[in-house]
Amino acid sequence: MTRPYMDIEAASVAELITCAFEHAYDQGWTDGAPIIPATHESVAQFVQASGRDGNEIIGVLPPRKGPATVEAIAVNAIMAGCRPEYMPVIIAAVEALSDPRFPLEPLQIGTNAMAPFLLVNGPVRGKLDINCGIGCLGPGWRANTTIGRAMRLILLNVGGALPGVYSKSSFSSPLRYSYMCGENEEENPWTPFHVDRGFKREDSTVTVFRAFNFCNISGGDGVGADETLRQIATSMPPMFGGGGVLLLLGVNHVHSLYEEGLSKRDIQQRLWELARLPASYFPKAFVATARAAGRGDAETVWRSGGPDEICVVVAGGPGPQDVYIAAGMPQTRIIRGI
Repeated sequence: MTRPYMDIEAASVAELITCAFEHAYDQGWTDGAPIIPATHESVAQFVQASGRDGNEIIGVLPPRKGPATVEAIAVNAIMAGCRPEYMPVIIAAVEALSDPRFPLEPLQIGTNAMAPFLLVNGPVRGKLDINCGIGCLGPGWRANTTIGRAMRLILLNVGGALPGVYSKSSFSSPLRYSYMCGENEEENPWTPFHVDRGFKREDSTVTVFRAFNFCNISGGDGVGADETLRQIATSMPPMFGGGGVLLLLGVNHVHSLYEEGLSKRDIQQRLWELARLPASYFPKAFVATARAAGRGDAETVWRSGGPDEICVVVAGGPGPQDVYIAAGMPQTRIIRGI
């Protein structure tokens, strides 16, 4: 039987890595999980892979108003376990987060459990082995896991959203560790999401959403388009504070809806009509807020203000499953240099 022990030299390396992690944890630089320590050599390699100057400021992140330089992004990407070639994706995502139209400061300091959700489109998905199909929101895929984690470390270390210090999220969320996937464009009979937003099909893009939660929707297979959409709508409750909807439509339902002649716009319209509940179900203050925001009438409260707030994306693998995410305010950026 081989003993599960390292030799002395390997043990020394392991001890150094352990010490680096313990130091990073003590300094508040981590998400609680082990990190890979950055070195001068690895930072230089990641900066070079970005195709930019290390001192270039990509964005200024609240609440600390920290400058997200290419070098700072590289350090956090290394700690997260990224490969150098992921840098252009991470930089584009930081650009999107930094857009004044994206509500980053409330996401960073509020009591809610909001998290950025990253959606990747275009040829970069294949180049970086970004998972778009089976298990795309789960473990086992380096690009998905580490790019999403790099974003969290950047928000912690550059933006300063330290839990309990600036970040006051009452419960927080496991989605804050890493939250991203690619669109399954190969199974999409309609146009991909980035094309819907005015980009070319051959462009590689990343879209950042303000996301609140995750709900797996199971069922509705083989029952017809209207019943399938009713099944989905039952898991789309109205939400205080509003925002949009991100529906990751699974492969089974994509093909059945398409074969029945529905366009993506038809799906948005029907879900907008179905995802509403009687006003009597809710507190009066909630109803008043919804009506003031254009998400309700005298009788009902709606999940969204209109069909355009429902983003339909194809993702995941076979099976009668979809994923509803309360998510809105998407910002899309082209991924350059890859």
